[in-house]
Amino acid sequence: TAVSGIPFAARRGEIVGLAGLVGAGRTEVARAIFGIEKIDAGEIRIGGQAVQVAGPREAMKKGLALVPEERQRHGLLMPMSVWQNTTLAIVDRLARFGWRRDAMARDVARIGVKRLDVKLRGIDQPIRELSGGNQQKVVLSKWLATKPKVMLLDEPTRGIDISAKAEVHRLVSELAAEGMAVLMISSDLLEVLAMSDRILVMREGRIVAEFPREEATAERVIAAATGQVLRE
Repeated sequence: TAVSGIPFAARRGEIVGLAGLVGAGRTEVARAIFGIEKIDAGEIRIGGQAVQVAGPREAMKKGLALVPEERQRHGLLMPMSVWQNTTLAIVDRLARFGWRRDAMARDVARIGVKRLDVKLRGIDQPIRELSGGNQQKVVLSKWLATKPKVMLLDEPTRGIDISAKAEVHRLVSELAAEGMAVLMISSDLLEVLAMSDRILVMREGRIVAEFPREEATAERVIAAATGQVLRE
């Protein structure tokens, strides 16, 4: 899906929800911000400063983090252990003279899984043995280890149980309270309404509506996403 005309801002401490039908271009927006998709025109600003994001590595250096829609394909390396996955995004920081410092990496992993209350036997356990919810927590922990300024969440609670979903919501709220800017893409309209300070609605590759929390309703979001005229 080609996207165009996507002017928006996510402020420090704010959760911006991005809603729309499947195929509206929501995932493409996140991938473009993170440097996976090419941006033909426009700019990205972080802290008021225009930044060049030539790819994911550059995005990470600028303080961006992306929790992808498909965690097993794009967020984790399934044959590897929990601690290896938790520290994937900071391997370079944990290396010295070209050698990876596993003891330090394990310490980082222990702190991360404890904060997110990951249910596991130990950090050496293969990531494939964890439940979907706990795998998602490891993905979040991986990106939190980079200490990002902006968190891009693409379907952060898809395919996880109610308990894990509540814990992810709690974490996202905590991150915003700590000053992080959060862009949350979700097909779960109730989730978007409950979590977002502002809601942007996409249709056919464009942002077509914006609602502050106090004005957002399911009816208004659905109408904007489908192009219907809503009678007040």
